[in-house]
Amino acid sequence: MKAVLAAGLAMALLFPGAVAAAKKSYALEDLMNPLLSPELALWLVGPISRLATDQEIKDFGKLTSDEAARAFVEEFWKRRDRDPAYEGNALREKFEERSKEADRLFTESGVPGHRTDRGAVFVLYGPPAKEEFKLSEHPDDPATLVWNYAADSAPGLDGKKPEKRYQFIRRGELTVFFTPNLRPPRPRPGQPPLEP
Repeated sequence: MKAVLAAGLAMALLFPGAVAAAKKSYALEDLMNPLLSPELALWLVGPISRLATDQEIKDFGKLTSDEAARAFVEEFWKRRDRDPAYEGNALREKFEERSKEADRLFTESGVPGHRTDRGAVFVLYGPPAKEEFKLSEHPDDPATLVWNYAADSAPGLDGKKPEKRYQFIRRGELTVFFTPNLRPPRPRPGQPPLEP
């Protein structure tokens, strides 16, 4: 249990964006279940929480055994099976396929790629239509990575259209959602000072 709590705390400190949900922002402790094995304790952390209902998140937190958690996961996906006549579950398969690709592309500092901000967006909406870098207004800050999605993008795995643009920035060991500062821009070396 200490390992699960330590892993959860590390995720919260290193990667606060991993626990944001579309309808509501959840604290890491709302998404993790320290009564379960490390394999299952953090199951809701990442894009999966954007598919879960508030009630499912509460119910997951009440589970007391791995057996019950595995049954919960199977029932979770069964409820989202868009075509029960199809052998398998297309939504789950797409989610797992994109999660593996996100792990390959975006794993940083021991955080699985599907639990990173870029990975969560990738899993839910697929790759962006266009990727570019934008210089920061502050010379001390790194450039931001901008993902652009077309206005006519299909709904994602969460049933919602992606935002038109997502910005990411490197903060410490992780690339996270960019949140603009409120500090005024400073001139870059060699540029004239900005007028008030």
